[in-house]
Amino acid sequence: MPQYPRRTLLGSIGTTMTVALAGNAVSATDGRSTNDVGSPAFDSLFDYFPASAESDSMAVVTRDLEQQRKANDPYGHMSTGSGFGIDPESISKQAFVYATDDDAFSMPIVVIAGDFELEDDGDIRETDGGVEYERREDNEMVAAVTETVVVAAENDERIGEALAANAGEAKRLLDAEPLLEEAFGLFDGEHADYTVQIGEGYQFPDFTDDAAIEYSARATTVLDPDTLEVNIGVAFADATEITDELVDTLTSELRYMALTGEPTVERDGSLVTITAERDLAAEREANDHESPGSLRPEEDIDLEDDQLEIEIGRGDPTPVEDLTLEVGGEEYDRDIWTNSHGTLEEGDTIVIDMDDVEPNLSITLTHDHAAGSSTSGTSILDRFEFEYDYDVDAGTLTVEYADEFPLEGERVSIAVYDERPWYHSPDEEVEPRTTAQPWSGTMRSGDGTTLEDIRPGDTVLVCWDGTTMEDSIAHFRAQPPGTVAFDYDFERKTLSATLELEDGERPADAYELLIDDEPAETQWADEADTVSSGATIEVDDVAAGSDVTVVWGDDDVRVSGTRPRPRIELEFDEDQGVIEHVGGDSVAASELTLRVMTEDGFSEIDLGEEIDGEFEQGDTVSVDADEIRYAMLSYDGTSGSIGHVVPSRE
Repeated sequence: MPQYPRRTLLGSIGTTMTVALAGNAVSATDGRSTNDVGSPAFDSLFDYFPASAESDSMAVVTRDLEQQRKANDPYGHMSTGSGFGIDPESISKQAFVYATDDDAFSMPIVVIAGDFELEDDGDIRETDGGVEYERREDNEMVAAVTETVVVAAENDERIGEALAANAGEAKRLLDAEPLLEEAFGLFDGEHADYTVQIGEGYQFPDFTDDAAIEYSARATTVLDPDTLEVNIGVAFADATEITDELVDTLTSELRYMALTGEPTVERDGSLVTITAERDLAAEREANDHESPGSLRPEEDIDLEDDQLEIEIGRGDPTPVEDLTLEVGGEEYDRDIWTNSHGTLEEGDTIVIDMDDVEPNLSITLTHDHAAGSSTSGTSILDRFEFEYDYDVDAGTLTVEYADEFPLEGERVSIAVYDERPWYHSPDEEVEPRTTAQPWSGTMRSGDGTTLEDIRPGDTVLVCWDGTTMEDSIAHFRAQPPGTVAFDYDFERKTLSATLELEDGERPADAYELLIDDEPAETQWADEADTVSSGATIEVDDVAAGSDVTVVWGDDDVRVSGTRPRPRIELEFDEDQGVIEHVGGDSVAASELTLRVMTEDGFSEIDLGEEIDGEFEQGDTVSVDADEIRYAMLSYDGTSGSIGHVVPSRE
């Protein structure tokens, strides 16, 4: 059976492991030749991909980091699988597979080669076929270190399959999926990276619903430090589905690159290939240039003015010919908005005619440059003052205009939604339950209307030219009566909830206390039939971090909520360089993490490693930093702070 010889350096700490692409470790009698797929430099890496790594939708990627480093790419160089204490800069070549089924990402196997320095030893293992390797673990991945490569995978079973595939004892991925061999043979040359995708996952979402793809391939070759050749190939299932529009969509994949000329497009039956050259010098220049943006319209708009001024809040000098202003989604007259500027930069002012100013007006400034485009936008007059008077018992809501800006009543409407419309996905259409257009003529402060059938939990939008969230210029949330104040005793694990009502009494059974979505053992209705302001209940055995909510009515509309946690007061002693517990709860130190921000960034301190037992009043934690900006204490993985400190700036 093929076998890797035991590495003589195993057992020495801090020694250097050289991993070279020496080909497959195959005995002379094996008779199996290396495959010819892709660049010969990657033949031995491909052999480690077992057929078990196959999925209906997947990508296979090779990267030659030595080639990538020859290019002055403004986006840097990519490497994957650089865990296990391996310096990414020491990786020379790598290949990996990842699955894209059902929009889920998983990476079943990574093979890397290079010149690595591994500081610790792993365990010596041997496969059933007699292949010996050193096993390592890192970040829920396992790796097999051999004389020629490092193979990383999700589990030991996949490692064994990879070594068996390389030894010819198990079927390889490239044998199981012939399209891979075809795709990797599409572009000749020594490539810095080469990616092949099979299946629909993550492949050209603009048109995959219209034309089925068998595979796509993308290869990058370093021509010189400032030039990369990019090749894209897409094989379609049906040549008759390839239209000029579809080819244009494919070519648009290059829109975020600076090209030295027009891309070359070729069609051969069901195969479309595109070749282009990236100008890295132009891309670096574009990335170093800050596009004009951060639009700042003047705050006090006077409709009697001829024009509205908009200040450019950031940006390097940029020719106005490279800029486009859109107002309300339409390109605006360059002769007007440029305000006689030849270039625009931070501090300059552009203008639009006051006759074109209206509520909820969108303004966007786009800079087209070598690396694509950059856009900055804002809205004008997108929020107006309205006053609301909600009668929960009558189900009525009075809406009164309270702003000085005159509005055209015919363009103002009200939309009532059963819930918050902005909580939904942008792709999900949410229709209002009712709409109204109660105003006409010019709306002025004091003009009002009354809406019927407004229920707790409803969201009411006042809109301009529409009824959606994007059209809104004001909104109101109809709340159930009252609020709830919570108090938590961490030591006793008891929670008290106190109702606060503005007036009168309410049915007690209208309110329900939920803990982690389940009714608490104690409810207000257990104490009395009605409740008034100050009514309090206490619940035992409430764990810190629980989701506590009070709901109202048959529809369980949320009234108030909390996540009970311990509370600790902290102080920072700058002279001693320590943070001290000066009040509040005593908490097991092993359940606490102190996150400290300094001028150099964030660091975390596990208090369980600093303090035995409880973190209690008088205890201190040393902070090894010249200057801290703030520190925050978190409890047992729960979100939010249970204590924080900001040093005095005196």
